[in-house]
Amino acid sequence: MIKKIRSSLSVKVFALTALLMAACCAVTWLCIARFSPYIYRHRLEEAEELARLACLELPNSDFSESELKYDTGLFNETLKTQFDDEFVFYILPSDSAELRSFDGVDTTTRYRFCFADSDVEYTVFIAKNTEKESQITEALQKAVPVLSVVIIAVSMIAAFFYTVYMTTPIKRISKISKQMAALDFSGLCPVRRTDEIGVLSESLNELSEKLSYALSELQSANKQLQADIAKERELERQRIDFFSAASHELKTPITIIKGQLQGMLCNIGRYKDHRTYLAESLEVTNTLEQMVQELLTVSRLETPGYICTRSRFNFTRLAEDRLAAFDDLFVQKELALEKSLLPETYLDGDAQLLQKVVDNLIHNAITYSPVQNKIAVRLWREQDRVCFSVENTGVHIPDKTIPKLFEAFYRVDTSRSRRTGGSGLGLYIVKTILDLHNAEIEIVNTIQGVLTKISF
Repeated sequence: MIKKIRSSLSVKVFALTALLMAACCAVTWLCIARFSPYIYRHRLEEAEELARLACLELPNSDFSESELKYDTGLFNETLKTQFDDEFVFYILPSDSAELRSFDGVDTTTRYRFCFADSDVEYTVFIAKNTEKESQITEALQKAVPVLSVVIIAVSMIAAFFYTVYMTTPIKRISKISKQMAALDFSGLCPVRRTDEIGVLSESLNELSEKLSYALSELQSANKQLQADIAKERELERQRIDFFSAASHELKTPITIIKGQLQGMLCNIGRYKDHRTYLAESLEVTNTLEQMVQELLTVSRLETPGYICTRSRFNFTRLAEDRLAAFDDLFVQKELALEKSLLPETYLDGDAQLLQKVVDNLIHNAITYSPVQNKIAVRLWREQDRVCFSVENTGVHIPDKTIPKLFEAFYRVDTSRSRRTGGSGLGLYIVKTILDLHNAEIEIVNTIQGVLTKISF
């Protein structure tokens, strides 16, 4: 219980306020009880004449007559009527202890006399009626239970409202601060006050907004950093894979050329026919040169900060020219060409790089199409995009290998045979060039063959 009280501001403020108010009320009550005697409206000097008159009349009376007349009779009735019962008439023996008890008490002049039938000396005087004061005390004592209940009730009610007024905004601020400690900045302090608590609430709301913004910026920066790190790791992995594959690809033709030259120098077996193997070595050298050129192209395209030179050119004319350049190959493989090109189609881009894209797609279609098949080339507009496609018939690509076609040095032929030609960099270069032009490329199997589509 004590631990709960210590940990609760509301309970502490309520208990402290109630105790303080009860204490103040109790002290007030004690002061009233102690320092609130009856207030006399008459002065003793006013009754002085009556005391002197009694002193003149009493010596002429017998003791028994005076007792009846002055103790309970005429003089007391006169005091009660004339002075509102604020004074009392006293006749006491002069040597009595009761008379000495009035020493120091405010009375009228004390007159000494003797009754006619007695030699005992008496003293007559008038003093204040103390029963008036005792009546006030009795009234206060009777009011104690009611006042106690009222004091307790008022203390509790006042303490409750004071506690609510003081601690409610602080409890709200405490709740918001706990949320902020848990990095939850969605809540705000609904305190609308102009005092120090209101200033604290506004400051906490402002702090929450700034921390929320800073945390949001930090999370965004962290996500971007994580994305950059992941991208950098992926690029590093691709570089390692690329150079590993490039080393392997370059090693093979160099090994072939080296073996053929050594065989011809040593005149070993069939290598004595120098003309035949020199021609083969030249062909391998041409392949090697083409691969080196493609590697240089890749290196140039992947140079950080590389920006292609853009200009507006007639893409329809470029496609027509490149198809014309491959006429001989179409004839050699007896391939039928079916073309549908939208006239006067212009694009903004690097014409030389996009020529490589067109050449590669047409060359791949010719190379991988069986003899006496068909190649369809189309150029058209689709809403706000320009589309170019090349479809070759008579062949299909395994669906699971299509996503890998744009990887460097990847070939569908797992034996990496070069009977169909190619270095494995063609589609990789195509994808890189199209990325520079914000274009999209997709390769799909159709009923007749394989369709490659570019969307600018």
